[in-house]
Amino acid sequence: MGLDIGFYRQDETEALGFRNHGDLFDIFIAQPHVRVEPHDDFYVTRPMVMSVLEEIEDEMAAGGLPLPPLPDRDTLAFAVLRSTIPHDFFWGEPDDWMTALPFYRVLLTELLDDVRRDGCLICGWSA
Repeated sequence: MGLDIGFYRQDETEALGFRNHGDLFDIFIAQPHVRVEPHDDFYVTRPMVMSVLEEIEDEMAAGGLPLPPLPDRDTLAFAVLRSTIPHDFFWGEPDDWMTALPFYRVLLTELLDDVRRDGCLICGWSA
């Protein structure tokens, strides 16, 4: 059995989903959050995503990884950048955390845009 994580918009469509990304989930769950009763799901707010994104960028900087400015989500340049994330990345956290950080940065930037558009998202998860 694995850890399934989904970030859902208000219309219940999935904005982003992962399987077996426990380290990323631990960063999210460590943030102050409000549970969605009666489940363990929780609301995902702009400050939460910003905090996780800042933590990812701090780790990238500490590891000497470049932090180039990211293009706006609704641009071809962002779509090209997003397309460089391997499909199998979503199905399991890489063994090397540092190699995952640039991918998380792109995906969290995308998630931040969804939060801005929807007001908040819901993180649904099961283990």
